[in-house]
Amino acid sequence: MDRLLRPSAAAGLVIAIAFIALLVGFPSLAARMSANRIQAATAPSTGKTTSTEPAKVEHAGGGHAGFKDKAILERGKQTYAKYCASCHGDAGLGDGSGGANLPIKPQNLTLGLVMNPLPDHFLHKIIADGPQVVGLSELMPPFKPQLADRQIDEVIAYVRTLANPPYEPEGVLPVAEKREGPVQPILFSHVIHAGSYRLDCQYCHTGARRSSSAGLPSVERCMGCHKIVAAQGNEQVQKLHAYWDKQQPIPWVRIFKIPEHAQFPHKNHIAAGLQCQTCHGRIEAMEQVHAKTGQNIVNDLANLSGMSIPPTKLTMGWCVECHRAVNDKGVQAVQPVADAWGSAPRPPTADDKKPRKAPLECVACHH
Repeated sequence: MDRLLRPSAAAGLVIAIAFIALLVGFPSLAARMSANRIQAATAPSTGKTTSTEPAKVEHAGGGHAGFKDKAILERGKQTYAKYCASCHGDAGLGDGSGGANLPIKPQNLTLGLVMNPLPDHFLHKIIADGPQVVGLSELMPPFKPQLADRQIDEVIAYVRTLANPPYEPEGVLPVAEKREGPVQPILFSHVIHAGSYRLDCQYCHTGARRSSSAGLPSVERCMGCHKIVAAQGNEQVQKLHAYWDKQQPIPWVRIFKIPEHAQFPHKNHIAAGLQCQTCHGRIEAMEQVHAKTGQNIVNDLANLSGMSIPPTKLTMGWCVECHRAVNDKGVQAVQPVADAWGSAPRPPTADDKKPRKAPLECVACHH
């Protein structure tokens, strides 16, 4: 009986393998077919076929085929002149007559330091759904469905050419298209404040360099700017004003926390030259701050089974491995990016390649 079952079991195994291979191969096949269709649509005409469909800019993809296609830029310029120039000005300086009396002036689109870090999909969202969806002013209306996705992407391609200094795709922030993390009482976008306007981390988190806790900015600190900046015309700033008027703290939802029995002095790590992003991730690219830290059942089971996997952030194993790395190769061994924005400025004599003497004794954190 056992011999009779073996051929059928083997056949079932073969069928299962073939089915899995088909599932794995289908997406790549679909991708190749899609790429062939795009290539056919954008290839130069040979006289055999004609198409009246205008060339498309890759929607919200961060690429800029538009810079190589004068037709795309010209269409973007025409759409900009029709829908945007009245407020943003013919040259994008934010000096259009339509925005002269607004409490929040239209954005100067030529400021490359402000505009260049923002990815295409972020700008697309602003134009399509209105700036209020990313925490900015609601004075600019949404332009969808008046403008199709293709038209919005063409406007973005044209606006990129106005930037000074010039736009470089390599400098775009890795902003996720889908927000993660808990919803906060105020939509405070680190993409806008830290990523685009490049506010230093320690301007708000003043305790990082001088105490164990980095701390949160007081409402008074926020109002230092927003008594004037966007004081009218922005729903999120109005929420801030309400907390100020009531003299109440903002009930932010906490994201980062280590166990009570462990000590983490921020000031020691800042003094050592550690970037904020090493522990907290690319905060300047987060619309809503989020983190995947601490112990979890998957990581624990993997460790029990003997699997060699990197420890989760802000666990003891992760901290110990970090200390071992900097003791061997210096701080540069653990920094996420070479030029992360917002961390403490490094003195000219700092040597981040020099091995350190980070403690490995239990008492260093548990005391």
